[in-house]
Amino acid sequence: MFDQKNVISKYVGYFLIGFFLLIIILSFGMPDLGLNCGIDRSTVAVVNREKIHAYDFFRYRDTRFSQLRNKKMDSMILDNMILETLLHQKALKTGLDVTEDRLSNYITGSHEFKNPSTGLYDPEYFKAILRNNRLSFAEFEKLMRRDFTTGDFRYMLRMGSAVTKDEINTKHIIEKSEIQILYSFLDTEHMKKKYNSQLIVSDAEIESEIKSDNVKIADPTTDRERIRKQIFDRKLEKIKNDIAEKINAISTSGGTFLSANSILQGKILKSAKFKIGEPVKSDEKEPKPVPDLNTSPVFTEKCLQLDKGKSSPAIMTAKGIYIFTPILKVIPTDTPDEETSKKLSDSAVNASASMLTRNLLQIMEEKSKIIKNLKTD
Repeated sequence: MFDQKNVISKYVGYFLIGFFLLIIILSFGMPDLGLNCGIDRSTVAVVNREKIHAYDFFRYRDTRFSQLRNKKMDSMILDNMILETLLHQKALKTGLDVTEDRLSNYITGSHEFKNPSTGLYDPEYFKAILRNNRLSFAEFEKLMRRDFTTGDFRYMLRMGSAVTKDEINTKHIIEKSEIQILYSFLDTEHMKKKYNSQLIVSDAEIESEIKSDNVKIADPTTDRERIRKQIFDRKLEKIKNDIAEKINAISTSGGTFLSANSILQGKILKSAKFKIGEPVKSDEKEPKPVPDLNTSPVFTEKCLQLDKGKSSPAIMTAKGIYIFTPILKVIPTDTPDEETSKKLSDSAVNASASMLTRNLLQIMEEKSKIIKNLKTD
């Protein structure tokens, strides 16, 4: 007769997606504070002295997470319920409340409580739905007050996350940007092979090092080998610096990527296309990040400044030396239309509100006393 599960799920579940994402981020580190002392078996958690009863937890689990109903997920679902409890407690502290008129208008105006045969609100139809969902009116009212109050608080957070026109324009530029680069890389191992003749360390150099530094040789085999490696590393570092200096001179004078690579003689690769702020990945069937470029201040500073075909300065890493040049650089100069501006604004506000909520929950969690008593065995 009724779609019972959908009715209650609609009322108590409209924050599911947002909070489920929060639990993925927060729940795995959520501590059990306390030793469960003095908690009866009907209580699955206590949040700042507010008890969460097993009956309420099971109803919460079965209405919002019915598709995840298994014992392995119960702990995560409880953590999610605790987060919602923390947010509700914060909402109450701000003075938010729900009037009787608002609850009454909600019930009488809700489509789900209208009798299909008349299209009008029917008190008996409403009571039947509550009975079929094993809810008393007091329990239903508690759920509604909780969700309305928490929803109002989240709305307040969202309203405090307004974005400026400049931020919208910036987001538009980022969303519409398209960049692709060529990059060349000479790894240290190839460098050692390439410059092998210049990296040879003679016995005379080792003897000179021993004399100049007044080194005492305790073990002729290991100590001399250690000194040999020190001299080798210095020679390798000098070769790297010499290559970098030549490349930087080309870059400073506006020279080409190909000219710089004639010095580097690295392997030329092409990146996948990316937007401003996105990580650089290789142009392969299964793209892989290029971490040394993504973490390089040189790349961050020069990527948008360089003209196509011009060489960047050398990027020195422990693995080797990189250079790069843009081969595609689309940076929009137009301003977004009204519809696009609204979408970008909503997206930015939602992201900002989610971050604000997440940070608030983390702070509240750290300052709260939380005891969990859920048995999943």
